[in-house]
Amino acid sequence: MSTVSLRGPARLVARQHRLVPWIGGALVLAWTALVAGAWWFMSSAADDFAGTGCSVQHTVRGCGIQVRHLLSVELHYGRLFDYAGPAMTALPVLIGLLVAGPVIGRELEDGTYRLSWSQSVSPAGWLAARLAVPAAVTVAGVAALSAVYAWGWSRTTATHYPVHSSEPLVYRAMGPVPVASSLLCLALGALIALLVRRTLPSMALTAVLSTAVIVALGAARPGGGFWPLQLAETALLLVLTAATTALAFRVLRRHHA
Repeated sequence: MSTVSLRGPARLVARQHRLVPWIGGALVLAWTALVAGAWWFMSSAADDFAGTGCSVQHTVRGCGIQVRHLLSVELHYGRLFDYAGPAMTALPVLIGLLVAGPVIGRELEDGTYRLSWSQSVSPAGWLAARLAVPAAVTVAGVAALSAVYAWGWSRTTATHYPVHSSEPLVYRAMGPVPVASSLLCLALGALIALLVRRTLPSMALTAVLSTAVIVALGAARPGGGFWPLQLAETALLLVLTAATTALAFRVLRRHHA
């Protein structure tokens, strides 16, 4: 996001936290390179194995080494997504921590928000900028990470070690749910920071409550197809995000009317 195209408080927020988009972009590029490299290595191993004339289902003498090598490569490829699932699940919590701490909590604790309000920026405009800029970066970054995960995951279905989308940590790493979860944690971090008004306590409480919400939604998830569940949970998460955001503005007006 270029600060040139932004105006007022949104531009200030983007400049204050200008490293965040760069870090997010580097993370997306690194994850893309890792998944693409792992897939290329697995595809090369599969092509080499096909050229040997050996079969995994009907292993004959002289093919043991080739079969073990192929299965080992496929196993490690699948494990990449098993390991990345928890990281994708924790990402919304980290985003909530960023908003609760450096973006809002620190300004409230240090009192620097008064400078913004003294320069023709209303409290509502101040909060809107501190939600809109992180939200834009979050949607772009998390959507890209989720898309790369989904692309790489889909390649496991052709291996002997498929990673099932019904697994909770895999389910939460793909589709629109990671993006919606991140937006909810972002709004929750803002609300908690406005209530607590101290950086470290706000971050700690945001971590606890965001994790509790994600765990509760996972425990309450019914059975069903992947996309119907994704769309239903995304709708619920967006409703909760809107309600939490509205409550944050209400808290702001009550304390700074």
